[in-house]
Amino acid sequence: MTRVAIVLGAAVRPDGTASAALWRRATKAADLYHAGQVELIIASGGVPRAGCSEAALIARICTDAGVPESQILIEDRSQNTLENIRNSYRLLPPDPRITLITDRYHTLRARWMAQEFGLSTNSVSPRLPAAAAPRVIRGYIREAVALTVYATRRAQRAILRPSR
Repeated sequence: MTRVAIVLGAAVRPDGTASAALWRRATKAADLYHAGQVELIIASGGVPRAGCSEAALIARICTDAGVPESQILIEDRSQNTLENIRNSYRLLPPDPRITLITDRYHTLRARWMAQEFGLSTNSVSPRLPAAAAPRVIRGYIREAVALTVYATRRAQRAILRPSR
């Protein structure tokens, strides 16, 4: 069984640097690697800005923190959370033990999406600074809307799925 961290992307600033969320998630993955809690990191996120995808920046942050390049896989085609999960799923080794790394307000939807692909996951969220409270509140509000949209679409797929 391989212990795998899937780092879900977040914004890259126009100048090509990591947003606070992306930085927190990537450094949390590196910390888990160094603590021996994961053996492989999948950096996930397309959305290229300033010539750099979210995944490439996650990988760079992890390698700068001492994670060997050979232990990082890059998924740089996804444009949203569902695509992060779908595209990362294709990179997983056999019999993985998966840890999703994302902000706490995002974990419910991300884990629910992973279940849609038959993945059993746990999640780890980096600590947020106290000054980020307004951003966190916006994140929970955004996720409430996103979760409702996702639940509706998931139900539609289930209803429209051909019976066996």
